[in-house]
Amino acid sequence: MKVLIWGTGDMTSRYLAMQEIEEDDILGFIESRRTKDTFHGKRVYEPQEIGAAGSYDYIVVCIKNAGREIRQTCLETDIDIRNVILMDNWEWLDGRVIEEDPPACCRKIIDNPFAIQEILPRFYEKYLKEKDVQAGRYMTISRNGYDLCETDAPMLSEEYNTLQYQTDYFRYRTFELIANEIIRSKVAGAAAEVGVFKGAFSRLINRKFKDKKLYLFDTFESFDEEEFHYELEQGRVPANFLKGFAATNVAAVLKDMPYPDRCIVRKGLFPETAKGLEDERYAFASIDVDFEKSILEGLRYFYPRLNNGGAIFVHDYNNRFLEGVKIAVNTYESEIGKLLSKVPLADEGGTLVVVK
Repeated sequence: MKVLIWGTGDMTSRYLAMQEIEEDDILGFIESRRTKDTFHGKRVYEPQEIGAAGSYDYIVVCIKNAGREIRQTCLETDIDIRNVILMDNWEWLDGRVIEEDPPACCRKIIDNPFAIQEILPRFYEKYLKEKDVQAGRYMTISRNGYDLCETDAPMLSEEYNTLQYQTDYFRYRTFELIANEIIRSKVAGAAAEVGVFKGAFSRLINRKFKDKKLYLFDTFESFDEEEFHYELEQGRVPANFLKGFAATNVAAVLKDMPYPDRCIVRKGLFPETAKGLEDERYAFASIDVDFEKSILEGLRYFYPRLNNGGAIFVHDYNNRFLEGVKIAVNTYESEIGKLLSKVPLADEGGTLVVVK
């Protein structure tokens, strides 16, 4: 069996580590646009060049969420799509109703004529096996709107197709869509996150708002001990909570930022670290500090400075283990004498979206 592997990223490396395909059976690798000459000691081809690789049996695509584009590239370069194995072989139909099975929701991008389960059992088990067909359809449908709303959604890219981001998909994807509206409406102001930890959300904020300043407010040493002990006495956090958030530092966070030159680190306890920023205005802010007092301080600072059309994400609002968050929101509404415009999300942490 001779194969070409489409993709030269981490996913390809992880699949190669399974050692399902013998090294001598790999003719080379494919990149839609070549960025390197060799990969794992083999030549890297562009699609129109693969005739030079010799006779092959299959092209194994180790890239997620690119099936439609790869199918189109194959058609344009006379590659037989019947020999192409995709990791994701279903797509949403852009709302079009067609007579097809499964009806009116999703369809196969490539109709493979061979038994992948027998040919590449490890690839099948890892990437293709549908343990629950209906759940698989819902996962496909949940991506509706990607190609209609934008062409470069980070959450669709391989870079963000990780456990960190996909297990909290609804929070991050909702942020992307709200960010699109903020950008489209040209809402002025900076972006910010209070409670950066290792920077997973900050990284996405930085990616979407590449033209905005991004303030990173955090101690980078876990929570304030006094506030932690108060929450512990209230029975809102476990005893090991403080230690669990100490594994971070400024250098590691900035290293992961797509545009670190746009990031402004404010290290220390909030709101003291906001001194000097009394006149700053914001288009977006994430408040993810878990505890009642800090959440309240975050709302007191950011909400009056949030421009119309902007949004604040308050993490853990509906998290039953961090009940101080909802108390803080209620307290702030009492202070300002009105209800905030609130939209709760059904994400992992029970995020609350506050809009102006």
